[in-house]
Amino acid sequence: MPKLPPRTASIALGLLLSTTLPGCARQAVEVPIAEPVPVAVPVKETPPAELLQCPPAPAGFPLDAAAEMPPTVRSATIRVAKALRDTRDRLLRLIEWNAPGTCPAASR
Repeated sequence: MPKLPPRTASIALGLLLSTTLPGCARQAVEVPIAEPVPVAVPVKETPPAELLQCPPAPAGFPLDAAAEMPPTVRSATIRVAKALRDTRDRLLRLIEWNAPGTCPAASR
């Protein structure tokens, strides 16, 4: 039998092992679950007291006043008002999550 060059021998050995070794490996078994189980983590800490106070609703612009704003100032005012609304809404949801019924529905 002729002697194979070292590179050819290592390639042949690699091919041989690649076809035999996967059959020896453990196969992953997936256990079927009848119903998904929700995962809940208890919260151990409550937020500071100042975060659980109902935020007052800000007063809007006066209805009897009129003003002209440049478009850039108007768009900035709208962005600030939306950010205030979103932050206040998040705070109200946090309060309702930790202490349901704390804030009256009228403050929303």
